[in-house]
Amino acid sequence: MHRTPIIACLAAGTLAISSLTAPTLAGGSPEKTLLIIDPANPTSLYLGNYYKNARNIPDANVLYIHPNAPDFQAFRDQNIPALLGSMDHADIDDHIDLVVVAPGNSFYINAPGLVTDGCSPVRRFSISGAYTMSFIADEILAGVPITTSNRYFRVNQARAFSSGVSYLGGSPSGSPSARRYLLGAMLGYTGIRGNTIDELIDMIDRSVGVDGTFPPGTFYFMETNDGARSDPRDGFFPGAVSAIQSLGGDAMHLQGILPPDGTHDCLGIMTGIAEMNIDDADLTILPGAICDHLTSFAATFDNGSQEKLSRWIANGASGSWGAVEEPCNYPQKFPHPRVHVQYFEGLSLGEALLRSAAFVPFQMLLYGDPLTRPFAHLPVVTITNLPKEPITDDVLVLDYTGSTTHPDAIVSDYELFVDGEKVGEVPDGQPLILFASQLADGWHELRLLGRDSTLVESAGSFVASIVIDRSGHSASIGAKVTSGDLATEFSFDCSADARGAVELRLVQNGRVIAASPDCDATFTVFGATLGAGQTRIQAEALMYNGNVVRSEPIDLDIAFTGVAAAAPVTSGFTKRVLIDEPIAVELPVNSPNPDMLGYVILQQPQQATVLAQHAGALILDPDSDASGTDSIVFQVDGPGGLSEPATLTILYAPYPLDIDADGSITFADLLAFLQNPIDTNLDGIVNDLDRAFLIRSLFCSDRPVPFISR
Repeated sequence: MHRTPIIACLAAGTLAISSLTAPTLAGGSPEKTLLIIDPANPTSLYLGNYYKNARNIPDANVLYIHPNAPDFQAFRDQNIPALLGSMDHADIDDHIDLVVVAPGNSFYINAPGLVTDGCSPVRRFSISGAYTMSFIADEILAGVPITTSNRYFRVNQARAFSSGVSYLGGSPSGSPSARRYLLGAMLGYTGIRGNTIDELIDMIDRSVGVDGTFPPGTFYFMETNDGARSDPRDGFFPGAVSAIQSLGGDAMHLQGILPPDGTHDCLGIMTGIAEMNIDDADLTILPGAICDHLTSFAATFDNGSQEKLSRWIANGASGSWGAVEEPCNYPQKFPHPRVHVQYFEGLSLGEALLRSAAFVPFQMLLYGDPLTRPFAHLPVVTITNLPKEPITDDVLVLDYTGSTTHPDAIVSDYELFVDGEKVGEVPDGQPLILFASQLADGWHELRLLGRDSTLVESAGSFVASIVIDRSGHSASIGAKVTSGDLATEFSFDCSADARGAVELRLVQNGRVIAASPDCDATFTVFGATLGAGQTRIQAEALMYNGNVVRSEPIDLDIAFTGVAAAAPVTSGFTKRVLIDEPIAVELPVNSPNPDMLGYVILQQPQQATVLAQHAGALILDPDSDASGTDSIVFQVDGPGGLSEPATLTILYAPYPLDIDADGSITFADLLAFLQNPIDTNLDGIVNDLDRAFLIRSLFCSDRPVPFISR
C-alpha cells in the first residue's frame, strides 16, 4: 500500500541551512541505493557506517536485518518481504535500484535443486544474486534452468539500470517475457580468504575518490593458454579493444596471464586462469578498476583452491565478479568483454557488470563498490534561493540550476527527496515547489538530484539540511562527547518541545536505539551498539497523529577498538506499520556485545505473524484486518546478564482514531475521545493501548496541539 505522496509536484518546507549545502557528487546515485547492515555483526556495523558516510546515503535508505537466510525458500519468505515491505513503509520503494550488503559472515545462500544444470548441480546462490532476483523469486522457486536469461543484458548499448523498469533484450519492455530486477552487490567478505577491514576501507575510499575523474590508463584483455577459461571470451577481445579506442580510451589485447611486469596503468583487467599470483605481480591496478579472471571458485571462499577475487580488491581494484560454487564453463555467467566498454561510457561499476552478464547471476557474486563511476560526466546541481532563516510560509518555489561537462547532453530531469523519500520530479525549466504545510516540524534532509539526457543518466546531487517551524514544535539533542570507541558510553540529553508528543526516541539511520515516554530524557549508549565508524544520531518526538519531529543530528566518530561488559538494556517504543506489507522491526537494546546476545519473544503480537526473528530485529507480517494497537514483549540475555522485558507497541495504519471519520486525525478527534473515555460511540475500535497512547500526548510542553494530517 502506497501512502499519498506529500504533494504530486514536490514538497518540503521551512528551511534553515547547515554546512551540508555544498554540492556533493558521487558515483551512481546514493539516493537510489539501499544499504543492508546486520545489527548483530560489529564488522557489518563498522563497514556499513563507513560506506554510508562515504557515499552519503540517506538515513532512510539503511535497513538493519540479518542479510541471509537458511535457504532461498526462507529468503523468499522472510528477507524479500522484509526488504520490499520496509522500503514501502519508508516511502522509498519507488526509487531504490541498488541493494548493497555490508560485509558480514555470509557470501552465499543455500539453494539446492532450484536451478537445473546438466553440467554441475546448483546448490548455492550468491548473496548479491539473491537480492538481484527479488522480483522473480517465485519463478526461481518453481524451477528454472541455469541458462535463464538476464533481460537487462546487452553489450552494444550503455543504458542506466532502473528497478522500476521491466527489461527484455536490454531495453524497457511491456512484454510478458520482460523482467524486473534489483541490482544486488556485496561490499566485501571479511572471512577466510576474503579481504581485511582495512582493505575494504581503502577500496571504498579510492572508489569514491575516482568518481567523475576520467583517469588515464589502459584496459588489458589477457588471452591465456588456459583454453577452458580464456577461449569463451578472447574472441570478443579485439572488438572491445576497438570500441574503447574509438571512444578515445586505451586498451590492449595481449597474450599472458597478467599485464607485463612494470605495467602501472591498469584501468581494468580481464583474464582467464585458475591460479595466479596477483599479490606479487609487478603492476598497478588503478582506482575504479574492474578485474576478473573467469574461474570456478573465485568467490568460493570456503574452498582453498584457485585465486580468489578478493586479491583483486586487495591490490587496487574497485570491483570484481566470481562464482560462489563450481559454475561450469558457461561464458554467459561471466562478464562479456564489453563490460569495460560500457563502464568507459559512464555506467556505474554495478550497472556495467550486471548488464554484461547474459544469464541471471544465480551463483555469481558482484563484489566491491557498485556505485563507482570514474568515467561519468557527473552533473553539478544546486538550489540558489534557500533561505537562511526558518520559513513559516506554506509554499516555497525553489530556483535551481544544473550543468554537465558532457559535450552532447544537458541536465534534463530533476528529482527532489525529503528524508530519503522522493517527493517529486520535474523536467528542466519547470517549477520546483516545496510545500512546508505537508511536513512535520523539525529537521529534514533535502536532496536535489539532477540527471543528464543520455541513456546512461549520469546523476549529481545537492544536499542541504532544512528545518520546518510552522507549529512551534521542536526536538533537541546534546552530547557530552562525540568520539570514542566501542566501549565508550555515549550520553545524549534529548528533549521534545511539542505538545501532542507521545514518545521521545534516540535514532540512528531511522532505527530506534532507545526510547522514553517522557519529553526530556538522557539516553546512554555503548559505541558497540551504534557500530564503529562515522555515524550520526538524532532525537525524535513521535506525535499523536503519527508525525515525527526530529532534531538536528549529531555526528559521531567511533573507533573499531575497545571491549566492555555490561548487562543489556532494552527499550520499548511505538512502531507505526502498514497493514498490507511485512516490515523489519528493530528490537532496541544497548549492549557492548551486540554479537553475543540472545533474544526471546515473551509475548507474540495478536494481529500479526512474526515471520523470522534475528538478533536485533524481527520480521513482522500484519494481518490484513489489523487495526488499532498491538504489543510485542521481548527480553535479551547477554554476557553481562539478563535485561528487563521491553514492550513494542505496534500501531497499525490506517490508524483507527479518526473518530469523526473525516479522513484525518485532528483536534476534533481528541475532543471526541475525551468525551467518550470508554467505548461509547467508538464501535470498540479504541482499546486500552489506544487510550494510553492518546492521553500521553497531552503532557509534552505548554504549546497548543496542532494535529497535522498526513
